[in-house]
Amino acid sequence: MKPKNYLLLVVNVLMCLNLSAQLTDNKQERFDKNIGITQLSDNAYLMQSSFAINGQLDCNHLLIVDKKDVVLINTPVNDSLTRIMLSCIEKKFKRKVTKVIVSHFHDDSSGGLRMISKLGINSFGLNKTRELLRTEGKYIDFVFANSLTIPLQTMDLELFYPGAGHSVDNIVVWVPAEKILFGGCLIKSPAVNDKGNIKDADLQNWPIAVEHVKDRYNDAKIVIPGHGDVGDSSAFDHTVKVVTMN
Repeated sequence: MKPKNYLLLVVNVLMCLNLSAQLTDNKQERFDKNIGITQLSDNAYLMQSSFAINGQLDCNHLLIVDKKDVVLINTPVNDSLTRIMLSCIEKKFKRKVTKVIVSHFHDDSSGGLRMISKLGINSFGLNKTRELLRTEGKYIDFVFANSLTIPLQTMDLELFYPGAGHSVDNIVVWVPAEKILFGGCLIKSPAVNDKGNIKDADLQNWPIAVEHVKDRYNDAKIVIPGHGDVGDSSAFDHTVKVVTMN
């Protein structure tokens, strides 16, 4: 390995370790054995749900708490776990979720949409995602084709479709006020070195989609993948490396 490349690798590793240490300082609260909450900033919380599939799989979610709105990005894998997560959020914040954003059509993002609809919570997602979910009896209220800005009380959320990658419909969610990007399953955790579930992946376009995200949100301080540890903007190059490996 060239000295320059080795130095860049060391810098990236140290940055990720520093971020992980900062987040570790914010102790995770558990309101249920399968639900955890970790504060990332004044208004943002990392939600994690766990379910049994070939062992235990942890899924990342993002919760944004503003003056009136409480926005959950991605539902847990099914209605029952979604109901538990909603109850945990209400217990902690003494408020109910008002909006849900779905990052793609897989169950680890949309599994609780029937419960969300039943409770009358507005949902947002890509138009392609709504079409893919119709046959499952799941419905998204508000859809977009390329990007959508959702205004809250003190901040905006930006939903962006960079193109197919992990799935044909994967989107990311940007919180500019906090410099937080929810990358979902399009982005790989710094600790992950395999592609994961590629059943619906577009392996040729995946790195291109990630480059679009990198170009648009290169100042992200916190990048949240769909699974695994939270990272920073170095997660973009790491993802490209992982998805282009033979």
